[in-house]
Amino acid sequence: MTQSVVVGFDDTEHSAHAITLAVREATARNAVLRLLHAYQWIPPTTFGLPPGIATEQAVAEASRALLNTTAERLRAENAGLTVETVSVGGDPAGALADEGRDAALVVVGGRGRGGFAGQLLGSVALRVLDRATCPVMIARGAEAPATGRIMVGVDVDHPGGDAGLLEFAFAEAALRNAEVFAVHIWDDPTPLYARGGQFVDDIVEAVRANRLRLLDAALEPWVEKYPNVRVSRQAFPGTPSRMLVDSTRVVDMLVIGGLARTEGHQGMRIGALAHTVLHHAHCPVIIVPES
Repeated sequence: MTQSVVVGFDDTEHSAHAITLAVREATARNAVLRLLHAYQWIPPTTFGLPPGIATEQAVAEASRALLNTTAERLRAENAGLTVETVSVGGDPAGALADEGRDAALVVVGGRGRGGFAGQLLGSVALRVLDRATCPVMIARGAEAPATGRIMVGVDVDHPGGDAGLLEFAFAEAALRNAEVFAVHIWDDPTPLYARGGQFVDDIVEAVRANRLRLLDAALEPWVEKYPNVRVSRQAFPGTPSRMLVDSTRVVDMLVIGGLARTEGHQGMRIGALAHTVLHHAHCPVIIVPES
C-alpha cells in the first residue's frame, strides 16, 4: 500500500505552513499527499433560502475548487509529487482522524482562527490528537533555515516505553539525513538545597551520569538499526517543559509521545508537559502514539 501524508487546510494564512511541512514529509517518504478541506454549511432556520445565502451544494463546490487550485499549484511546484484531494462536510478534526487511519502522518495547523500572534494551539489540532491513531505533526513555529537536527524527548524512567517514539525519530532522521538529538530532562531539586554547595553539585553530577547511562541504553537498539544516523544526547536537570520549549528554537522538529487509548477507544492522551510544549513550541512537533 502506498504511504500517504494527510494535511488539513482552510482559507487562513496559517494553513500555508502546514502544507509546506506536509509536502516535505510526503516528498521524503515518496508518499501521496492528501489535501483535506472540511466545509461547514449552516442551513437557514426558515423554509426557503433568503437571497445571497449559498446552498450546501455551492459551498461544497467552492471547497472542491479551493482543493483543486491548491493541488494544481503543488504539483507544478513539486515535480513527481502525487497530490489527492478530499472534500468533506462537517467536523474537520473527525475527518482528519478518519483519513489518518492508514496514513504515515497527519499534519495540522498550529493555530486556531483567532489570528493573534503567538496564539495558543487551535481546538482542531487538540481534537485530532484526541482521535488520531497515527503520528500527528502540529505545525508550530514559522519557516526557518534547517538545522539538520531532530530532537526527541526520552523518559528513561520507563525502559522500553519509548520504543515507538525512538523508532519514528530515527526513521525520520534517516529520511532527512538529519541528526537525532535525544534529550532527557528531570526536575531539578537543587534550589531547595541552595546551601548544599559542593555536596549538592556532586549529587547532581552522579544523577546526570546515571541518567546518561540509561539514555544510552534506551538509544542502543536504534543506533544499531540506523548506523548511518548521527546521534547526540544530553541529560540535564531543570524544568522539563520550559527547557524543551526553549530547545525548539534550535532544532527542525521535536518528537514526543502520546499515550494511545485502550479498551476500544481511538486517539491519544497527552500529559501536562506535552500540552505546554504544543502550545509554546517554536518548531513543528510530532506526537507519536505509544502503548
